[in-house]
Amino acid sequence: MAFDLLERRKDKFILWIPTAPASDPPALVIGVFDLGPPAAIDEFFTGQLRRSDQPDLWELNPSDINPPLKNGNVYHYWFEIQDTSPEHLGTIRVTDPIAYAIDYRAAGTRDEHTQPASVIKFRDGKLWPCDIDGNEPSQVAPPPQGAIPDNNHMVIYELPASWAKYKQIGDVQVDVGTFTDVLALFDLQTAGDRFRDIPSISNEAIVADLGINALELLPAADAKPIGEWGYATAHYYAPDFDLGTSTELVKLVENIHLKGIRFFTDVVMAFGHDPYIYIAFKQFHLDPKSERDNPDSYQSHSNALREAWGGRLWRYIQETNTYDPKSGRPRNVHPSWAFHHGHLHRWMSDFGVGGLRLDSVNNIANFDFIESYTDEAWSLYRSRYETPSPSKFLVIGEELSVPIDMITSNTLNALWNEPFQGRLRAAILGGSTDGDDFEWTVRKMINCTLDQAHPFTDGAQAINYVTSHDTEGFRKERLFNFLSANRVSDMERRSKLAFACLLTAVGIPMIFAGEEFCDQMDCPVGQKQVDPVNYERKAQDWRSSVFNYVATLVRLRKDCPALGVDDTEFIHVDESREGRIMAWKRGAQGQVPVVVVANFTDQDTPGNEYFVENWPERAREGWREVTQGRDVPREWVGRERLLHWEAKVYTY
Repeated sequence: MAFDLLERRKDKFILWIPTAPASDPPALVIGVFDLGPPAAIDEFFTGQLRRSDQPDLWELNPSDINPPLKNGNVYHYWFEIQDTSPEHLGTIRVTDPIAYAIDYRAAGTRDEHTQPASVIKFRDGKLWPCDIDGNEPSQVAPPPQGAIPDNNHMVIYELPASWAKYKQIGDVQVDVGTFTDVLALFDLQTAGDRFRDIPSISNEAIVADLGINALELLPAADAKPIGEWGYATAHYYAPDFDLGTSTELVKLVENIHLKGIRFFTDVVMAFGHDPYIYIAFKQFHLDPKSERDNPDSYQSHSNALREAWGGRLWRYIQETNTYDPKSGRPRNVHPSWAFHHGHLHRWMSDFGVGGLRLDSVNNIANFDFIESYTDEAWSLYRSRYETPSPSKFLVIGEELSVPIDMITSNTLNALWNEPFQGRLRAAILGGSTDGDDFEWTVRKMINCTLDQAHPFTDGAQAINYVTSHDTEGFRKERLFNFLSANRVSDMERRSKLAFACLLTAVGIPMIFAGEEFCDQMDCPVGQKQVDPVNYERKAQDWRSSVFNYVATLVRLRKDCPALGVDDTEFIHVDESREGRIMAWKRGAQGQVPVVVVANFTDQDTPGNEYFVENWPERAREGWREVTQGRDVPREWVGRERLLHWEAKVYTY
């Protein structure tokens, strides 16, 4: 599927400025990078762009640059424009809004107004995307559909590339991991980059050993802040400068595809820190406080003003008769829609994206745009295959009020199931939440289709999690810190129980990086989106035990048909213990069932056995307790005792 603007950029320097006056044509400033020191860009040409054959589209042919560009050389460039932002800085240089690579090395600073150079290669009379070293990255080939998991058999690993390590005991160093460091989590032959000196990274493939089959990188597009997980996106078409190059990202995705792992990326489209703030502010951005009569200023599902979190809100209701970047013809266009559809084409075509997570959709606040983005993503996915499977792609939204109407209206395919986290954390303390008693807290946690307040109709619509990257707020912190704050002494036991619930519940399980070995917060509790992952901790014995337990259940979740359907039956509720020992069966008629028996109390069951009525196929040979990897004799099926805060998981 062609996107006209991205095709035109192969032949000419291109800048789209909806409703730009002809009296102020933009200019191209181009030079060659000099490593120095100090690093600098030796500029050799400044020249005005000309109007193209399309309205509001400006261009400059490389052949018009003098001295001529040299074949095979890498060039750094900006566009010089009249600033249109509310601050109005006059004539300024801006990064190419559709730059595929940018370079901060000569910028000298990373403040809000920093505009790093765009990077391009001139070869054979055309402009080629390249890394800062001149390497031309390949495209990720679509993985065979049979090699990647269905949505309802995914286990997503949510990974921020901000990690920690000990320089010495008590002295924690926080740094930004790279795409190569991420690859080291999956590939034993890759030692890593900045974290290669951590044995668990250089000598293991931790995440491959965990067995997840979907990697979700927190926003991988370029953001100016360092180590804050990418939620201040500035250059939507370029991989994050601090994480590595396009070539390194391609290598990562190709490697995980060979392991049957889908690649998801997080996208921030409520607000941005992008060049269009300066190029055409009123076409692309808004200040809600100065436009209180504009419905675009308000969040969906509330009357609150949209929140820009230090950036500038994208304007979505705006419509302009201008060049259409997709079709290449003049028509009425929503500028922000077109811009975001463009980087969707870039990421799905070049990096093999197999699913998307849209950040803060209530703050995007425009269902029509979100639906158009979802539709465009599905069109791109379908174009990869002759007979595309509807179960191999997914667009997920984060909106913590869980507005199911976004799913029923086909605006999104799935939502974060925020109530799951609250119910789980209440249950592993023996409590209840949301006005339910304990039994119904667990029932709704295990089967999200029972939640009438948020009536999911399919498990593939709900993303469940013990913890997410939003570790700020009541009962949101990392599981270790949550349990510590509640004076829980048997940390290992409660953590295993939490993951037994997560990985046997209806819905797609998501594991926040580090929770699989019960990592703890290295930054103060309450700081949002800055706490790193410390993979060194996985080496501790009890944490390694949690890791192995989780990995065992991840394998079951991926492979067991009964956990890929919604069918759930609660076969046992122990009223003598206030309903705090429960058993549930997963699986449809005719499938091999999975039975979970969970003790949410401080007491072991008395005696040598605990009888569970309504056990399916009790007399059958071959029952097995999964977490301990042992066979269960026929006479003990449905009779095994439970320790306190323990779950046993059975199948045959």
